[in-house]
Amino acid sequence: MVLLLAGCGQGSNTPSSSAPTSAKPVAPAVPSAPASAPAQLPVAAASAAQAQAQQAAVAAKAKLQSMSVPDLLAAARDAYSQHRLVTPAGDNAMEYYEAVLAKEPNNQVAKDALREAFPFGVPDVEKAIAQNNFDEAGRGIDLLTKADPTNYTLTLLRSKLDAQKKLQARQQQEAQLKVQKAAELAAAQQAAAVKAAAEKEAAAKLAAQQAAAAKAAPPKPAVVAAPPPKPAGETRAAKVVTPAAPEYPLQAARNQTSGYAVVEFTVSASGAVENAHVVDSSPRRMFDSAAIQAVRRSKFEPALDNGEPVSSVLQRRIDFKFGG
Repeated sequence: MVLLLAGCGQGSNTPSSSAPTSAKPVAPAVPSAPASAPAQLPVAAASAAQAQAQQAAVAAKAKLQSMSVPDLLAAARDAYSQHRLVTPAGDNAMEYYEAVLAKEPNNQVAKDALREAFPFGVPDVEKAIAQNNFDEAGRGIDLLTKADPTNYTLTLLRSKLDAQKKLQARQQQEAQLKVQKAAELAAAQQAAAVKAAAEKEAAAKLAAQQAAAAKAAPPKPAVVAAPPPKPAGETRAAKVVTPAAPEYPLQAARNQTSGYAVVEFTVSASGAVENAHVVDSSPRRMFDSAAIQAVRRSKFEPALDNGEPVSSVLQRRIDFKFGG
């Protein structure tokens, strides 16, 4: 039995349909294994899908083992002509040819067919990778590895599969992070809204309390403005304007006695001399009366405080010198 395949170097990526035909296998076709469950499926649904895939794989293997070599070759030619090179699982050309080699390891037809079918199965694997159907892509890579284990294309396919897995993981992580950030933002906005509402309510209560307190409190007396301050004036002590010469006491003159008397007195705001009295003298009482009379006859200007005349207390020493 001879199988004719389109050569890789004939410029066509479509498997040849010129292979001789034979009766199709009597075993029923096995449905393809379901793709990997989406990440959103519940755990129970994902487990059910995996169990279904395992059951399908077991059934497909049992079907292939039950078929004869001629039936397997016929099924392989039929799958090849329909471009079912690596898919669906259990009903594709490569699995049929590998089943032939499992029964007849030296079957040259199956060996040649697997080698020539290799480049036509690569696009199906790449398509599964691009669709994130990683289980199907891995199964296809395993089939291609059995067909030509040293082909460098396998390294490229494995690299693409690994990169696509990492990309999907990163995209899922970014999506989860985006959802988390959105939830955090919504929570922060809600907290801010609650806080703002509470602050508004507290401010309204405080305003109401202040209004009630102001209404209940007695009116405050009107504030009378203080008169403007007077301009700053002169400040000085009282001063004598016209001093009066003392009269020499007659008895002191007869005795040729000299001495002094210290008179303390008040110059009123009007300039009058008040409360004049001697606080010290020598000889005692000899010159007291004459000194007091001299102070009373003198003219004074009152002391000034910021330009205003005020009373002040002064002391004045009056000396008496006989013959001086």
